Amino acid sequence: MSAYERDAKRPNKTTLTRLQAAIAAGSASVIHTSRLLTVPGVAAAIRSGLREGRSSAEMLRLVRQMRADSSQLESAADHAAFFAAPTTTGDRRWDLLVAGVVESMFLEDGGTPPTWVGKGTLDTFWFLTPSPGLDAYVFARSPISLQVRGIMVDPADLAAV
Repeated sequence: MSAYERDAKRPNKTTLTRLQAAIAAGSASVIHTSRLLTVPGVAAAIRSGLREGRSSAEMLRLVRQMRADSSQLESAADHAAFFAAPTTTGDRRWDLLVAGVVESMFLEDGGTPPTWVGKGTLDTFWFLTPSPGLDAYVFARSPISLQVRGIMVDPADLAAV
């Protein structure tokens, strides 16, 4: 924020929209008071985790937290800030996973997913399984919004316990 305030940096359209949504939610928003892990927040945390060499299991833990935190949203402004378009994680697979999870969340609730989720796909399937012996099981059970992107993950790995 400081760089933007000093005019040392200019936000792109996506960043500006994300900042406006966070400001519109207000400082009393549950997002801020409860320190919820938003979609932009999870993308940033995954980006940091990738740089630090964290495991896929640790990254999926972040996605689970984001999914769980979404249940606490109280207003349309909270919703807009929480589901604002994220910046890249730096890894196309994780970008598509975040988009697919968000799309799945909206479809489960009968809503229309944000336009930023897009429809990109990987060139080859990406299995997020602890053992290759589980690949067939995960292939059959992965949420459709992830399958169409080439990402195979057990739905249990996306749900908070």
